[in-house]
Amino acid sequence: MPSRKTINKKRLLKKEVKEIIKEKGKLHEEYTKFFEETYASGYVKRDLVYELNDGNFLYVFDENESYRGGRGDIYPREYFFRFVRWNKRVKEDYANSRGSSVDHWRYYSKLKNELINNIEDLIERLGKELEIPLNKLDRSYKSLDLISEKTETYGIDRAMENIYDNLVCYVGEVLIKRVAGEWRINKNFAGGEYPYVDVGLRNVQYMPINIVWDELHGLEKMNLRKETGNEARQVGFKVNFERQFGDKIFKTINKKESGS
Repeated sequence: MPSRKTINKKRLLKKEVKEIIKEKGKLHEEYTKFFEETYASGYVKRDLVYELNDGNFLYVFDENESYRGGRGDIYPREYFFRFVRWNKRVKEDYANSRGSSVDHWRYYSKLKNELINNIEDLIERLGKELEIPLNKLDRSYKSLDLISEKTETYGIDRAMENIYDNLVCYVGEVLIKRVAGEWRINKNFAGGEYPYVDVGLRNVQYMPINIVWDELHGLEKMNLRKETGNEARQVGFKVNFERQFGDKIFKTINKKESGS
């Protein structure tokens, strides 16, 4: 379990854990079983999960762990449920070979490469599904805050099933407006065919799929604005480098390969 969202500031000692369990804890057998891990050696690691009478959860590490054994952390109810859902998705993705952003998108996508030919329809449906007026979907960074908030209410799992393409489309349109790019289908990079935002440089791709996957797949609340801004800045460094040195490097490599 992650520790940075705990109610307790420091990890609870064994004595504190026992006192909390005695006072207000009840073993939650379903979640305890869910977090059970069986190693290749056959050893079963069994952390314990207790539901407290205030609705929060106490996570206690397996007694046999050398340092953390018997110690624990208290998690807010909402965050704990979110972590359980996230953990389930990770296990399902691993089992279904959709561990990468592109594989994950391709699994849920209804349009695949045709996404780039259905931009306006996808945005219109996004507005209807999330109950956002079309005039609010102005391809601005600010509009991404509204979409993030509405998607959380809509439900992450439901969003994967119903509006994955729509979210990729909209984030891509925000990037296009920001970097003066256009949609293209990947032909040159690994990962097969997928839509990306192109700015006319052979080694540069802005990836709306990555942004949406990170936010749908992450443990924190959705923040498309932050992630889109990060993509614009990080890829922007590559853009500047390619524009300054890309052609020179490409010509040098070709010259060496040709032996001239």
